[in-house]
Amino acid sequence: MEFSLANSLQRFTKALWKSGSESVLGVDIGSASLKVVQLRKEKGRAVLETYGELALGPYADTDIGRSTSMPPEEISKALMELSKESNVTARNAGLSIPVRSSLLKVITLPTTDRRQVAKMAPIEARKYVPVPIGEVTLDWWIIPERNYAVPGQAPDTSPDPNHREGVEVLLVAIHNDVLSSYRKVISLAGLNTEAFEIETFSAIRATFGHDMLPTLILDFGAATSRVAIVEHGIVRVSHVIGKGSQDITLAISRSMNMTFTDAENHKRNTASGEQGKIAEIAKPILDYIFFETISTIRKFEREYRQSVGKVIAIGGGTLLPGFQEMAQAQFEVEVVQGDPFHKVEAPAFLDPLLKEAGPSFTIAVGLALRELQDKN
Repeated sequence: MEFSLANSLQRFTKALWKSGSESVLGVDIGSASLKVVQLRKEKGRAVLETYGELALGPYADTDIGRSTSMPPEEISKALMELSKESNVTARNAGLSIPVRSSLLKVITLPTTDRRQVAKMAPIEARKYVPVPIGEVTLDWWIIPERNYAVPGQAPDTSPDPNHREGVEVLLVAIHNDVLSSYRKVISLAGLNTEAFEIETFSAIRATFGHDMLPTLILDFGAATSRVAIVEHGIVRVSHVIGKGSQDITLAISRSMNMTFTDAENHKRNTASGEQGKIAEIAKPILDYIFFETISTIRKFEREYRQSVGKVIAIGGGTLLPGFQEMAQAQFEVEVVQGDPFHKVEAPAFLDPLLKEAGPSFTIAVGLALRELQDKN
């Protein structure tokens, strides 16, 4: 069992802030780890009370760092253990839904009448949802008309070959079995929630500022990597790449003839003199992820005639030594690591710790921020 906890933060907050029903919790159930972030509102600001991470491998009788598939009962046990060790007191929680368990799709409907959109969206969704519509929870939003004018950049006024009369709609579908399973996790853990959110939206809330150009989020997880291109807060493209940080650990294990557990520890705690060797082993996997990401960018640019202005990297995989440099060498735009904790208040002495932990806790922070918004 492994915990990654801000113990100093817990001691500090116990002395400074009251805990109770005003606090809210963000719960990010990943494939390899579980993360929680507890916030409260104070003087109009989100205040960080506690956060923690728990590896799920031992609960699934496998190694730390490996992707797991666990029943709700086991996940709830892990969540209760993490909540206890993290001194979580909040009962109201927001929960993330993995992109791999959902569908995000932008479609165009040949009408501007909202009543007609409400009738047409479920029918159009049948083309993209691979199961009967009755087995999913479906929602949609009308996307505001795009504004091509960007400060410092001349608008593209040439005819758009892909233009169709009507409105763009963002379709969102989540399988009912997934929602049922997650509700069971929350119930068994003694928490309350009606806030289930696809992890991409949580990441946007936690990391975005006022970017005018489209921005790509690269979420480097354990089993998969997720890519989303966001324009003015709207998800235009969503793509799942079938490789993640556990593939790097497996490559290290084979190359250096060590167990998965030892390889995972070696990857996380590489001495500066060995970072080059780890980077060399990781390069084929990272190259594949970068290639898929760049292909997604090129497709977006062709379809929407807009350039991606920045890449925000989140997820535990981005903490690999040298990742930032390798990513920057591949992309033609700025690459930054997600820093979700800059949106909350915490003791200044924790800034270095929170900045380092930020990419891993992006989803949980975004969920907790949503919970605070909903309460107010």
